[in-house]
Amino acid sequence: MTRLILLLAVVTFAVPSVAVEATVEHTESSVIELPIDRYDRDHWSFQPIVRPELPSVTFADWPRQAIDHFVLAPWEESHDSPPTLASRGVLIRRLKFDLLGLPPTPDEVLAFERDTRDDAYERLVDSMLADPAYGERWAQHWLDLARFAETDGFEHDLVRENAWEYRQWVIDALNQDLPYDQFVRSQLAGDLATDPRDSIATMFCLAGPDMPDINEQDLRRHDKMNELTSTVGSVLLGLQMHCCQCHDHKYDPLSQADFFRLRGVFESSVPAMARSKPVLTLTAQKKSISPYMYYRGELSNPGPAVEPRPPRIADLSGSLESFDQVDPRLALSDWLFDDANPLTARVIANRVWQFHFGEPLCENPSDFGVIAGGPTHPELLDWLASDLRLGGWSLKGMHRTIVTSSTYQMAQRSESFPRRRLEGEVIRDSLLAISGQLNQDYGGPSVRPPLPPELVETLLPGQWKTSPREADHARRSVYVFARRNLRYPIFDVFDRPDAGASCARRNRSTTAIQSLQMLNSELTIDAADGLCNRLLKRGLTHDELVQSLFRTVFARSPSTEEAETVRQVLNDPTSTLRENLRVVCVAVLNSSEFIYLD
Repeated sequence: MTRLILLLAVVTFAVPSVAVEATVEHTESSVIELPIDRYDRDHWSFQPIVRPELPSVTFADWPRQAIDHFVLAPWEESHDSPPTLASRGVLIRRLKFDLLGLPPTPDEVLAFERDTRDDAYERLVDSMLADPAYGERWAQHWLDLARFAETDGFEHDLVRENAWEYRQWVIDALNQDLPYDQFVRSQLAGDLATDPRDSIATMFCLAGPDMPDINEQDLRRHDKMNELTSTVGSVLLGLQMHCCQCHDHKYDPLSQADFFRLRGVFESSVPAMARSKPVLTLTAQKKSISPYMYYRGELSNPGPAVEPRPPRIADLSGSLESFDQVDPRLALSDWLFDDANPLTARVIANRVWQFHFGEPLCENPSDFGVIAGGPTHPELLDWLASDLRLGGWSLKGMHRTIVTSSTYQMAQRSESFPRRRLEGEVIRDSLLAISGQLNQDYGGPSVRPPLPPELVETLLPGQWKTSPREADHARRSVYVFARRNLRYPIFDVFDRPDAGASCARRNRSTTAIQSLQMLNSELTIDAADGLCNRLLKRGLTHDELVQSLFRTVFARSPSTEEAETVRQVLNDPTSTLRENLRVVCVAVLNSSEFIYLD
């Protein structure tokens, strides 16, 4: 409350009208903002990262990784035995969907179940991390954060030619295990690298929606700069800075000047904009542009000049001379990964945990501020962040640590690690994979599978030109053309974000439309037909058909009751075996087990 009262007093004093603005001296010394005090620094997210000691545990044989100690210790307080581990069938299904976004084949499941080597699971993990499908799976998580799409949005939703190259850069970088510090540096300052191809990575900064056809191009640039700044703050630092473009933050120790200092880092890298011309990547300008605050965030109301700097609250070292010596984007990249900055490592460690377990350690992955909930396991989060640093910022190394832990391999699913519904992209890829249709060609421009005629009728002419090569219609979902104003139907109903803003956590709705999509869409019907044909070609008995069906779809054998129910349908004399099996295939593809991950 004290901070809010002081803030109101400062805002009242510090926001002059347009008439008064002319008397303001345009220097950093004119900035009026609350100082960062000890109370502000006490918030958990701004504390230095200290590698914690491992908690002692009674069931000493259960932990396989250090992180298991942080999970097992509280478990032991209310349980007399350690958590049981999942069966191999459940485990390989969980692992392959997590790392590759695809269902395991029956042969893969059988091989893993028969592998008696002590390191069989670790070998499986390493083979998946080396698979190119890993980058295709994990790229989508980052593309959600980067608000990636291949059109501008708004009324005309014009296509951004070659925008797919940024998606491909992300996929390749993840497959190469580009260290996270270099991964981020390229997206903030790739145009300054020796390899000109790295400039495409800076599309991260400008990937949001745009209105290139508006008359006020200065206002267009102003809005893009503000949106860029908000995205960098939330994605990389877990700070919600967007409101600071107009006023000091209501609760967090972030001032309006902090916002425009961070924006100033990029001020000379976003060129003046021209009507109807897209600006997708950053480019260092020969003439430096002086950054300013803008009162109330209004372009028509400039205030004092500010120096390019990160937010004061996150600068624990107090040493920022490098921002005056090199390009400020390079200085920001260095500062983000300095040991004195506690936010960057915590934020990405929390995100990786979230994508593996369905729930983050901190409730809002892009908000580590005062109002947001703190971590459920603060020592575990700091251990992960510390380990990421010590491991050279290797994301594959962090994946390996997590998935080889006993915590990840637990059979039980609780509120902390709930069952997860697969994303629309993964559901589509699974339908194509188990039916034998999936085209796993790697990389290249986007493809446009056919759309339902009734949906095409709602579009402007030429907004969705179906790819002429039929094989492209079954490419992996990450390669499907990403239009802002039209999400591919199965992606739309299963909560894919619209790329209007950075998305840290997708919604997980349950609607009737999802059921109708899975029951009636051409995608599902074709998948059921393909699966039916694959099974019949093997010349199996009815019992073998049932076994093969369940192994293909669920990576397990059917229960006695399930097998008997399916056999009864297959033996229905009123229809042919093919018709009966097709009915069964549609049914299993519409089961919750097919679209949920244990």
